[in-house]
Amino acid sequence: MLIGCLGINHKLARLGLRDAFAKVCEKRFHPALSLHLKSSFILLSTCNRTEIYFSSDDLGETHTYILSILREELQEDFDQKLYSFFGQECFYHLCRVTVGLDSALLAETEIQGQVKNAYENTLSYRKLPPEMHYLFQKSLKIGKQIRTEFNLGVGIRGLDSAVLSTGDHFFEKKEKPKILFIGSSSINEKILAKKRMEGAFLMTRSFERGEQFQKKYGVKPVMWNPEAWQEYDWVISGTKTDRYLVKPKKLNEKKLIMDLSVPRNVDPILAKDPNVVLLNIDQLNRLLASGQRRLKDALNKADLLVKERSVRHTELYQEKSKRSSLLALAS
Repeated sequence: MLIGCLGINHKLARLGLRDAFAKVCEKRFHPALSLHLKSSFILLSTCNRTEIYFSSDDLGETHTYILSILREELQEDFDQKLYSFFGQECFYHLCRVTVGLDSALLAETEIQGQVKNAYENTLSYRKLPPEMHYLFQKSLKIGKQIRTEFNLGVGIRGLDSAVLSTGDHFFEKKEKPKILFIGSSSINEKILAKKRMEGAFLMTRSFERGEQFQKKYGVKPVMWNPEAWQEYDWVISGTKTDRYLVKPKKLNEKKLIMDLSVPRNVDPILAKDPNVVLLNIDQLNRLLASGQRRLKDALNKADLLVKERSVRHTELYQEKSKRSSLLALAS
């Protein structure tokens, strides 16, 4: 299969490098912008990873092209922090990703939807070759099957739980903290769906989304003005942006700020303010990691099954391609 992947994730790179990498990829490999000869790209960008999936007649040339853009745009050394996969190994990797075996929070459920959205978002801009359709459609199917067979994700504390439990502990002596959600993202929605927060506020660029959140979760929409963040006790930011929205301000009281995005929404220099407790996505994931040891046996078995099915589906695709080629020659 003429498919490949080049990426960076939480295992290999610190948050700052992942920030810069994600911004470059959004700028140069967004489906509305990424054009290169006969190559096709799908950009998968989440809090824990940024990956470029590609297909072309010359995978080596396309891989070199991607690296040349990254070297042109990034100011720091990154080569040793990247990984690349080709052919069946690329297929296997994406299957592991969709199952949640490669996530910071193992068996988390968000990634399945994120992979599907990356695929469908690219389709809304351009046509894709058969290899890319096969790669994403079969990986999503295998991911769903494995999750169901092993009951993965059920009963596992997610990022939403970490956010809420940390906030409850921080504000246990404060009767009603003033809470601000920045962005109507899926993670912010998941937090609000888990615990209805009467009196919380939502800052979103979309008036329609603000109304939807108000009806469903009781949050009050406010005008988009991230500069006003210091008016709130607890800020939960999870939106797409290429710059810091929450910046240092003079403070007179304690604030809890949670930055759930990559690229980050909050200027990390805020962590130096004695009145601020700033938690980023990596720190919140570490709070959850200790409770996952019981999953180890099930995850090992799931990984073996993922490998087996990715190999089989690769063979099926190759057999189908050969038959098509023979029929074309015969005609």
